[in-house]
Amino acid sequence: MKDIHERLRDRLEEMATGYPATANGVEIKILRKLFSEEDADIFLKMDMQPETVHEVASRLEADASEMAIKLEGMARRGLIFRIKQDEELRYFPLPFIVGIYEFQLNNLDMPLLKDISQYYLNGLGATFHGQKTPHLRSIPINAEIVADSPIAPYDDAAAIIRSKSRIAVAECFCRKAVRLYGKTCVHPAETCLQFDTFADYYVENKMARFISTDEALAILKQSEAEGLVIHILNSQKVEAMCCCCSCCCGMLISLKLFPSPALTVKSNYVCVFDESLCNLCGACVDRCTVGAFQMKDEKIEFHAERCIGCGLCVTMCTGEALKLKKKVHEKLYTPPATVFDTFDVMSREKAK
Repeated sequence: MKDIHERLRDRLEEMATGYPATANGVEIKILRKLFSEEDADIFLKMDMQPETVHEVASRLEADASEMAIKLEGMARRGLIFRIKQDEELRYFPLPFIVGIYEFQLNNLDMPLLKDISQYYLNGLGATFHGQKTPHLRSIPINAEIVADSPIAPYDDAAAIIRSKSRIAVAECFCRKAVRLYGKTCVHPAETCLQFDTFADYYVENKMARFISTDEALAILKQSEAEGLVIHILNSQKVEAMCCCCSCCCGMLISLKLFPSPALTVKSNYVCVFDESLCNLCGACVDRCTVGAFQMKDEKIEFHAERCIGCGLCVTMCTGEALKLKKKVHEKLYTPPATVFDTFDVMSREKAK
């Protein structure tokens, strides 16, 4: 009979990005670090829809005051999510990614990081990148560089920021991980933006601080200057936004290994290269994070199948040889309404 952490693994494997079993059992080692047996039992019994303390306690025939302490403790440790609806706190489980792993920002240490790295190589990475629907999307760094403006609100980074009532900024998880390995990154630490309910959760868990709209827009502008790719959660609501560097970001590092990253990211945009206008400055070669441009025989080669539609190359092209264009209608992607809807889509795809 499986123990409770094995059953927890199986439950997480059914959710969105998954949590597969491995031959060496490192995934169980990780769960035992994060979840007590009581935590695991509660997680397994929780509904996928947000529930109040009283709803959980009633369903589990438990004392409401004790359940409140347990649920809030799990939320504070990043094991479940907490939102406020109708002036009441509600709790529900999230997948390992995006969710439990990212919520360990304050708890990340070298032993946990080494276990996660081993797990990624031995099983998590394959399931993580093997799904039709991704958990992140890349969008243009700047809507003004898109030739076919206007663009969809969920593809416009600045418009997304301006639409939010609450914004928080947290330290980049990936850059923190790289620093733990003793390596350095020249880019700012605080670049990960959370919005509204996600901002509340991060601030309440002391992982982030609230900032103004202008401060968030300044981070976006600085990210463009530094050549950081904008990744957002794959939803129309856009609950979080990352400003990613290719030296630290696990997503970008993985994408560079794909023969055709364009097929993976669900971007609605692609660069168009006019060779006749190219002055061979080479800025696009240096600027592109996924190797879509190469200098060969004193010519620039553009590989559209590698383009993730971020537009960073366009902003640095001195010869105006590059434009960011919307893909043809049949190739446009409309994301699910919320990230929770995205998780549902991913879970259904896994079930098939």
